[in-house]
Amino acid sequence: MAIIGILDTTLLLDSSKVGADAAKALEKTWNEAKSQPEDKKRELLAQLEQKRSNLRQQVIDRARPVVIELARQKKLEAVLEKGAVVWSTAEDLTKDVIAKVDAQGPLKV
Repeated sequence: MAIIGILDTTLLLDSSKVGADAAKALEKTWNEAKSQPEDKKRELLAQLEQKRSNLRQQVIDRARPVVIELARQKKLEAVLEKGAVVWSTAEDLTKDVIAKVDAQGPLKV
């Protein structure tokens, strides 16, 4: 039985339904603004980058208690970011975390 779990936060952010849906909403806004003058596009791009950062933080904030819950259920001593692990027999919690984060419904865009 593993005592350490791993979480791929890149996969969580990019592959969760809520993350992907939020990214699509931002992309749609950007595509609709492409005909705007350059100064307006720069301003909008800065706003969209801020929104993107906020949305990614919402996903991480949703995931944190889920990770803790799963770690406790599985009696894990630690959960590490997958990118920091070179080799391990640790249990990958990513799919379970994504499912529970997506189950909480859409993000506030």
